[in-house]
Amino acid sequence: MNPLLARLRDREVLVRLNAFILSYFGWIAFGILYGYLGRWSIDATREFLKLPLTSRSLVLGLLSFTKSIPPLYMTLRWVYYFGFAGSIGFMVLYVLLYLRDLKTSDELLARYLMAYAGAGTVYLIFHIHAPHYVYHIPGYSVDNTLLTRQEFVLPSLHNTFAAINIITIWKYRKRIGGKALIAINTLIPFATVFLAHHWIYDVLTGFLLAWAVSRATDGWMARVPECFYRWELKSLGAITAFNVLLATLAFLVALDPQKWLMVIRSILGQP
Repeated sequence: MNPLLARLRDREVLVRLNAFILSYFGWIAFGILYGYLGRWSIDATREFLKLPLTSRSLVLGLLSFTKSIPPLYMTLRWVYYFGFAGSIGFMVLYVLLYLRDLKTSDELLARYLMAYAGAGTVYLIFHIHAPHYVYHIPGYSVDNTLLTRQEFVLPSLHNTFAAINIITIWKYRKRIGGKALIAINTLIPFATVFLAHHWIYDVLTGFLLAWAVSRATDGWMARVPECFYRWELKSLGAITAFNVLLATLAFLVALDPQKWLMVIRSILGQP
């Protein structure tokens, strides 16, 4: 049997795969709830702009430079828009399904969960708006999506996850898959800053959060609840397939929520 297909009949792998998907859904739920909870968060943008490296000229200068090199601009756009959910997906597929490294998979899940919790806590206390939002740069959507909001800036989860991925996969840096993942995640900080989605400080605090959670979870191993071993493998597989499909749909909707809203309205016959 193909090793990858065999993984889909491996209870240990399926349980962990569902745990990753549920953590992803949890962040989406937090983003929705933040619309209500975030009203008590302090907007620190005005004070933040007093720091160096936050000027309009720097932000627009980096963006203008990037746009002047079309291949670089298109590459960084692709990296940014697929960088968050995409980097998670590729990491899970490589570590859990391809390598079946359960120990590294457990460390990765713990790091993701702690990163979500750490960043979410900061956003609930205070927030800062993104550069393109602050300086009203044309061509950028100011609408919130299922994955992110204009207030989810410092620390940058894009960069937190990129650093976590590099730290976690570093042991496989000599493999082709490891090299590819390290390369993609290395580009994420440049994409977030050069495209005016994040401030330089967002990247630095994201790296700091990644270092902290990685140190705290080094050697961590998950204990799979006994109840999952009583489930029929066929049922667990069906649940996994459903969750993967749901996560994929959520990702597609998050990329362009307005487009999907128009599609739903047309199906319902609404103007």
